[in-house]
Amino acid sequence: MGYSREEQETTLVFDNITGQWMVYSTVPKHIRKLAKLCELSIIETEDDRPIAVKGVLSEKQVSMKKERVMTDEQRAKAAERLSKLRNSIKTGEN
Repeated sequence: MGYSREEQETTLVFDNITGQWMVYSTVPKHIRKLAKLCELSIIETEDDRPIAVKGVLSEKQVSMKKERVMTDEQRAKAAERLSKLRNSIKTGEN
């Protein structure tokens, strides 16, 4: 059963001296993704699967980029520019 959805959490704490992120998670989706990124210490298991883990990530493994939101008009203009570029490459124009 693990943790209820209300109890599930993932926390990241950055240590500026070491340049590392300490991560703790009880969210199954995050646990699976974190397992691919770093060595995890299993804090708690249920039915031979981890339900609470902690680990360390390097500074470069965590990104805080603002998601780019485009309007339909901006998306259409970008598609048109890309199409023109592709056509010029096919025909050898610059």
